[in-house]
Amino acid sequence: MAAEIWFRRRGLPMVVRRESRGRALVQRSVPALVFLLCIEPLLSLLLPMIDIPQDALDARFGDSGYVLGVLALTGAAIVVPVLAGWLVGRWVSRSGELPTLYAGIAIVLVEVFVLPAAERAAGLLDRYWMSAAQNAVQVLLVLLLVRIGAGSILLWAVRSAGRQVGTLGTLASRALPLLLLVVMFSFFTGELWQAADHLTRRQLWVVVGFLAVVGVLFISAVLSDELRALRSAPRPERDLTELLRNTPLEGEVPGKVHSRLSKTERANIVLVLFFAQLVQIVAFAVLVFVFFIVFGALMIQPEVVEAYAGRPSAPGTLFGIRLPVSTALVQVSLFLSVFSGLYFAASTATDAHYRRSFFQPLLDDVALSLAARDVYRARWADA
Repeated sequence: MAAEIWFRRRGLPMVVRRESRGRALVQRSVPALVFLLCIEPLLSLLLPMIDIPQDALDARFGDSGYVLGVLALTGAAIVVPVLAGWLVGRWVSRSGELPTLYAGIAIVLVEVFVLPAAERAAGLLDRYWMSAAQNAVQVLLVLLLVRIGAGSILLWAVRSAGRQVGTLGTLASRALPLLLLVVMFSFFTGELWQAADHLTRRQLWVVVGFLAVVGVLFISAVLSDELRALRSAPRPERDLTELLRNTPLEGEVPGKVHSRLSKTERANIVLVLFFAQLVQIVAFAVLVFVFFIVFGALMIQPEVVEAYAGRPSAPGTLFGIRLPVSTALVQVSLFLSVFSGLYFAASTATDAHYRRSFFQPLLDDVALSLAARDVYRARWADA
C-alpha cells in the first residue's frame, strides 16, 4: 500500500497497522541482508591490518599515522557495505516482489551456508556449523529489526541528517552570532580554563555526558508536551485536506479522523521528532567547537594560555589525533560547545525567534504525519 510505504519513509513504521508490518518482510530486508553479507568478510580481511605496530606507522606517516590508518580501514569496512545496501535498495524499489523474494532467499542461503564454507576454506575459521549458526541468528535478528521497523527509522534518520546539513548556513547566520554573545565572556574567564585544563579527558567526557543527559531529559519533556498540544488542537476538515495534499492519502478525509495514539505510535513519533532536533543541536555544537578552536588559535597566545590555566598546557588531541592547539583550548572549546548545544535546545523551545526558525518546521512535519495517520486509521477502520 502506498500509504504504508509513505509512513515507513518518514520513519513511522509503528503507525502502520500491525497485520501489515510483516508484509513482504524478506523483500524489505534485502538491503540489510546485503549489508550483513558484505560487512562480515570485509571485517575479517581488514581488521587484522589494524594489528600493524603503531611505531611502524608513526615512523612512516607521522604521529597521527596509526589513527588515520585505523580510520581509513574502518571507513572502508563500513562505507562499502552501506553503498552496496543502498544500491540494492534502489534495485528493490524498482523490481517486482517475486524477483526480490528470490534474491532475498539466495542472500540468506549464501550468508548462512556459503560464506562460512568460504571462510573455512580460506583458513579464517575452524568450526563451520558454529559459524553457520551464528550467521543464521544474525539473519533472524535482521528480519526481526525490519519487522519492528528499525530499518525504516534508521533510513529516515540518515535522510534527515542529510537534509539537516542544509540548515548549517541558517545555524551559522542566525543562531551562532546571538549565542556567542552569551558564551564569549566565559571563554575569557581564567577559572574556566583552570577547571577545564585540570580535568582528564575521561573526566571531561563525564561532564559532557552529564550535560547531554540533562539536555535529553529536557527535550523529551518538551516534545511530549508539544505532541500533546498537537493532538488536542482542533483540526478543521479544510485544513486537513490542505495538509494531505501531494500525499498518498490526498482527498480521503472521512468524518471522524481523530483517534487516540497507541504507546508505540507515540514513542515512534517522539523518537522521530527527538532525532530531528538532536541533529540540529549536534550540528550547532560542532559549529561552536570549530569556532572556538579557530578563534582561540588566532587570539590566545601560548603565554596567555599558561596564565589562564596556571601551568603550561600540553599539545591538544581529539580522538587520538594531534591538533595544532593546546589541550586547555580543546577542553574549554568542548565544554563551551556542549553548553551552547544545551542552551540552543532550550532556546528553540522557549524563544520565539529560534522556535520559528528551527523548531516550528519540525512540528509542522509532525502535524502532517499525525493528519495522515488519522486518515489512514479511519480508512482502515471503515474498511
